[in-house]
Amino acid sequence: MKDLCEQIFCFWKKWCKEKNSRSKKVPIESTKMMFKIKDNDILYSKLSTPSPDEKNIFKFKESDSSTILTIVEIIFPKNYLNNIESSPSFNFEFTRERIISFIEDEIKINTKYVSLVNQNGFDIYINESGSIFNSEFPMIKMYYKIPKTVFNKKDISVKTIDKYMNDPEKRLKWDKSIREYKIIERQNNEVYLLHYICKSPMIFVSERDIVDKRYDFYVNDIYYDFSSSANDDFVPIDEDIVRMTDHCSVCKIYEENNNFNIISITQVDSKYKLPKAMLSIQLPVKYKEWYDSLINAINEESK
Repeated sequence: MKDLCEQIFCFWKKWCKEKNSRSKKVPIESTKMMFKIKDNDILYSKLSTPSPDEKNIFKFKESDSSTILTIVEIIFPKNYLNNIESSPSFNFEFTRERIISFIEDEIKINTKYVSLVNQNGFDIYINESGSIFNSEFPMIKMYYKIPKTVFNKKDISVKTIDKYMNDPEKRLKWDKSIREYKIIERQNNEVYLLHYICKSPMIFVSERDIVDKRYDFYVNDIYYDFSSSANDDFVPIDEDIVRMTDHCSVCKIYEENNNFNIISITQVDSKYKLPKAMLSIQLPVKYKEWYDSLINAINEESK
């Protein structure tokens, strides 16, 4: 079996190298190849385009007559994972399909979420049981509907909103809640490390910062992103700034019925706690201000 696996791995590396030499960019996908091993023969079945990088794992499925080996791409390299995600007991594979299913499942789940705010086109819910990433901190789910008519230009798209939300240069121009926002390392166009510093939200409260690994991508014109805290070693902790923990943050942006729909779900330990009653007062105000600033920034530059 070991010899067969080595043959498969060599074949796969050679395939990837040839593929990469023909194309500068190979799309990231999860399941790459399947090899069926039967009677010492290797039967190869291409399932999707392999990635040239080697952040992959082998998975075996045994049966009486054969062994099926599948190569699965893991989105984040191991050194990006935080202590919880590196634990042997942590059961979440960072593949594209798994991330999408996690986001869509959290969007659909209603039984665990309690409504905090229900306004016209703006809803906030809280799930105090947490997530697979952490059960001690609540998940905050926010829906925001932006009519396309609020924009000066007709050619505003999901990619426009994505750019103003995530491009560091543009974000720093309009988001007054952050002092620093920069990409500190890139794996590729979709996977990178992000460090940002949030200004003090109130008097006698220190600034906060966070070091996130992020994966953002498009599927059929729908934007998705997933973030969680990376290893703290990438940015040393500043004693004057409180390091937050992002257990899990996701976002989905799509266009429907002449509206842009933004759904964000966050589970962040900001190192200070607000009572639930305060959350229901402060969150809608802060989120509304944030999205108004985003819309104004897009309109200002599109004049």
